[in-house]
Amino acid sequence: MGAALALQAANRQGKGWQMHDKMFENNTALTPPDLEKYAKEIGLDVAKYKKDIEDPKLKDEVLADQKIGNSVGASGTPTFFINGRQLVGAQPFDQFKTMIEEEIKQADILIKGGTAPADVYKKRAQ
Repeated sequence: MGAALALQAANRQGKGWQMHDKMFENNTALTPPDLEKYAKEIGLDVAKYKKDIEDPKLKDEVLADQKIGNSVGASGTPTFFINGRQLVGAQPFDQFKTMIEEEIKQADILIKGGTAPADVYKKRAQ
């Protein structure tokens, strides 16, 4: 929760991706003091950052995002969906490539069989 709040607080200052990158580089050091240090390093207004971290609305936003993730079965970080097929965890490029190529083949078969391109995802999800 702390890391999610830190990211969203940084995002309020337009530096969410910088905080993301900093946390990713230091993924074993995500205590509140660590996160505040990163906020300083990326040039956040630290007083605003601290205030935002305590904002109940920010926590509600994070909880809402978690609820959406849970509702689609995203139980790990990262979780990817390729045409509705789930891929969880840090995966090698070849894993993505294989799954994407499989989905393209299946889409081509459906389209050649008369399925409208706009309906391919719906058909694949059945």
